[in-house]
Amino acid sequence: MHNPKHYAKSDKLGRFGLTDVKGNDTLHIVYKKHVYDVEVDGAKGMSIKIDEYRAMGTENEELVLAGMGYVKKREYLGPLGSVTGEQLAATGETDLIKAMRGKIPGVHVIETANGVNVNVRNTTSFNAGTSPLWIVDGMESTIPPSLRVMEVEKVDVIKDGAGYGTRGANGVIIVTLKGTNK
Repeated sequence: MHNPKHYAKSDKLGRFGLTDVKGNDTLHIVYKKHVYDVEVDGAKGMSIKIDEYRAMGTENEELVLAGMGYVKKREYLGPLGSVTGEQLAATGETDLIKAMRGKIPGVHVIETANGVNVNVRNTTSFNAGTSPLWIVDGMESTIPPSLRVMEVEKVDVIKDGAGYGTRGANGVIIVTLKGTNK
């Protein structure tokens, strides 16, 4: 049974968009009074072709994950650097923030009496904060997450977070956790 709260109508070219679709969902497409089921099967974007007998969905390779959603590859500025969970685990640290020290160029991890600070843009200010925007599995925060290395699939860092507006002015750190639908 489909959820009537989650639907989309296509434009004249048959294009439509849906949000909050999980990798194991099935799309029910109504076309010329017929209902076609298309398995998402973990795809982040799809092209769907319908003929008179069936609907076929194939993954759209033109999209990349950019923290809070998918964008077209040509619009993605890309990360300053990336590190995998395995590379972080190889440091011997269990804390994510401490494990990041020295692993991504341009990212500075500094221990102070008040805790650990992370700086992406290498700017200092007495009046303005220098904390980057953290995005952990799509959730935004200006506070560094308290995560263990073994929970992390990968970390991407974007030095120029212009795509995130003023929130990304001090850079963006995108943390993807293990076992997340991609």
